[in-house]
Amino acid sequence: MIPRYRAHLIDTSLPTANYAQTALADLDQDGLPEYIVGQQYGDLFWYDYGKDGVWTRHLLGRDSPSDVGAVALDVDGDGWIDLVTGGAWYRNSRDAGTPFTRHAFDPDLAGVHDVVAADINGDGKVEILTMSDQNDLRWYAIPADPTQPWEVHHIGAPVHAGVSTGDLNGNGYLDVVRTNVWFENVHGDGSAWVEHPIGPNTPPPPDFQPYFAFDATYSVVCDMNGNGSNDIVFTDAEIPGGLIWWMENVDGKGTVWRRHEIYTWDADQEPRRGAYHSLYVGDLDGDGDLDLFSCEMEAVGGEAAPRWYIWENLDGVGGTWQEHIVLDANLGGHAAVLGDVTGNGRADILSKPWRASPRNLLGGKTYVIFLEALSESE
Repeated sequence: MIPRYRAHLIDTSLPTANYAQTALADLDQDGLPEYIVGQQYGDLFWYDYGKDGVWTRHLLGRDSPSDVGAVALDVDGDGWIDLVTGGAWYRNSRDAGTPFTRHAFDPDLAGVHDVVAADINGDGKVEILTMSDQNDLRWYAIPADPTQPWEVHHIGAPVHAGVSTGDLNGNGYLDVVRTNVWFENVHGDGSAWVEHPIGPNTPPPPDFQPYFAFDATYSVVCDMNGNGSNDIVFTDAEIPGGLIWWMENVDGKGTVWRRHEIYTWDADQEPRRGAYHSLYVGDLDGDGDLDLFSCEMEAVGGEAAPRWYIWENLDGVGGTWQEHIVLDANLGGHAAVLGDVTGNGRADILSKPWRASPRNLLGGKTYVIFLEALSESE
């Protein structure tokens, strides 16, 4: 059963800015994850969830070089979770009252939309992938002393967004998805790449064609139908009237793909929705198969108030889906993250707008919202 959610506005006093750079990670080693959010090219914050259910905001760092992307991981191997944004990383201060220490690993890398952590070269350690339409798709090896410059390796040409990783041809190596193509990690060490087509995403509608609207998706590599081969789930992240679908890896080698629609907009049935600039794939109802979460954003809005959704995988193989509206409060979401914040074993949801709409519930205020997944007894 899809959980019921209780909505909490946990902050309505953030400075006006574009907000992205989200993550959910245990920064203070209290056993529960904290929520991270940052301004585009500005300040970064983290929120601690207390035992009394109250969230406390802390300054994580300043001068982020990132446009949208961030990822939380232990960069320096000291056992504490740090944060990577754009061409910089922030070392955990281990003190809620002290901002993290900023280290630029590539001072020339800015405007990053996607940041992903994955073991690209097969050495058992995590590397960092970045991409935006201002920089190519690349990966960085983290050196033994991560305060020194990181070695960059180039994969392929960029699009605005849509990076994820997974083994798409079954050879045990991590490959890289970039919206409409995937790059085969030929030797498993990230030294050589071969580009393969996946299939087109949705073109921007005639009335909305800014540069960032083209080839901009969220993607997740997963085995949707449970046959042992990895497939890919996509949302259209930067256009109104976008779609949600998954591409079946028919031959298990990433050379034959079959498209399956999850959500399609019917103009005769409902207003055009806002962009789906969030994507989570996981078992949200406890039945062992993969469900989806996404939400409409405010800055690229639809014709009606934004809503938040879960699509339940009814047949367990991605063939039949049921849509559930989990929030309908005229508040959108952007780069939403999911995880068990309260410790009840269910995935909670945290998000905020990229840029708040003046027509939202709060009259244009920026906010952070927490959707608490209730236990079955609540």
